[in-house]
Formats: sequence, C-alpha cells, structure tokens
Amino acid sequence: MRESVGKIGSARRAVVVIGALAAANFISPAMASAAPAAGCSAFMNSAVSGGYQATLSCNGIGLSFVNGLGTTLTQASEEARALAGIALGGGDTCSAFMHATAPGGYKVTLTCVDTGLVSGVGTTLTDASRAARASI
Repeated sequence: MRESVGKIGSARRAVVVIGALAAANFISPAMASAAPAAGCSAFMNSAVSGGYQATLSCNGIGLSFVNGLGTTLTQASEEARALAGIALGGGDTCSAFMHATAPGGYKVTLTCVDTGLVSGVGTTLTDASRAARASI
C-alpha cells in the first residue's frame, strides 16, 4: 500500500513539473526579451512564413489584441509592443493584419482603427513591419 501511495505522489509531482514546463514554454517565448507594453499582457505567439507573430492582449485601446510580426520572436514582440505603445500614447490603434512574400522580401499590412490599412515592404519580415509602422 505504501508503495502505491509513493508512486501516486511521484506521478503527481511529475504532472506538476510537466505542467509547469509546458506553461513556461508557452508563456516565455511570447515575452522573449521584450516585456509587454503597459496595459497589455502577452497572449500568444506563433510561427509564420518568414518569422513569428506575437500577440498582446490590451485593455483601453481600440483593439483587444495587437499582433506584431518579426523575423525573430523577440522582434515580433518588440513590434507588438511598439504598436501597443502608439495606441496607449493616444495614437492610432493598429495591428498586423496580413503579410506576404514580395519580390526581394516581404510585405506587411497593418489594419488601423483611424487610418485603415497601411503597408510596408522590406527584405525581412521585421523590416517590412517597421516600414508599415512608420506609415501610421
């Protein structure tokens, strides 16, 4: 009986450790080395063609979620933070809407509450995101 209880206790500890590792792997990459903007929290991230998309969940701006695109996960997080920072600072609220390959690189289109759609092109996904953000 004691042996069974010991195995159950070990199994529970293993599940807790696995759950903690799974949660850390899900949450940590979204944060990368860029903390969320004030008023926003990391929501999720995903791989996309040419890089990554980082999504922040934000309160008090025109969109509930702000997507940033970048060649690396860190750059995607930084783009999402930059877009959220513009909105939280009183500027237009924009989010990455779509991206596509273009001759020599990428084209990123942002959807903005006031401005509508703005696009930018660049040799990398990060360059295209930054060019689109500069068009706001």
